[in-house]
Amino acid sequence: MIITLSDLLSGIRDRKALLGIVDTPERTEAMRNKGCNRTPKKRVMLARVDARARDAGVEPLKAYF
Repeated sequence: MIITLSDLLSGIRDRKALLGIVDTPERTEAMRNKGCNRTPKKRVMLARVDARARDAGVEPLKAYF
């Protein structure tokens, strides 16, 4: 059986609604990986991604590194 991404996302939204899960910035922040166990290599990569986004005039994704 083949399922499209839009069908998958629709199903996820429906299940979240049934469970009463509401996406809020506070909930998202609580679930965000705080990066305590990141390797030095991953921290450098995230810093580069952040710098490139800023150089391009794009708001970088929130990341802990």
